[in-house]
Amino acid sequence: MAALLNWLPLLLRRRKREQDLALAATWPTTTAKLLKSIAIEKDPLAEDGSAFQDRQIESAFYFTLDGSYFGGHLRSTPLSDSEAHRMLRQLPEDTPVTVRYNPANPDEAHTLAIDNAGMLPITIWPS
Repeated sequence: MAALLNWLPLLLRRRKREQDLALAATWPTTTAKLLKSIAIEKDPLAEDGSAFQDRQIESAFYFTLDGSYFGGHLRSTPLSDSEAHRMLRQLPEDTPVTVRYNPANPDEAHTLAIDNAGMLPITIWPS
């Protein structure tokens, strides 16, 4: 019973994430700039990777629209601890990244792998 209770919130979170990303795919894009990047534990929803790939890189970003600042964060696909720390050196601040933002609420922004293919030394885990 306890396993079911732990699994249910994850299922609901996965469904919401998929809905959010589908909607974000229709939003306009803009160029954001990375701020600080860190290595973090892998998100339970990031199912790709091996048992040894238990880290992700998380990078804060910001962008401007009509003189106002907005931001968010992106995550890499799963990496090993050593891969993540090597990649951190290749993600300096001000690195450009393409983000999608909700025109009705630009505080709501997402990064999609397809928008950033080949732009970064990491593969983006859509978030």
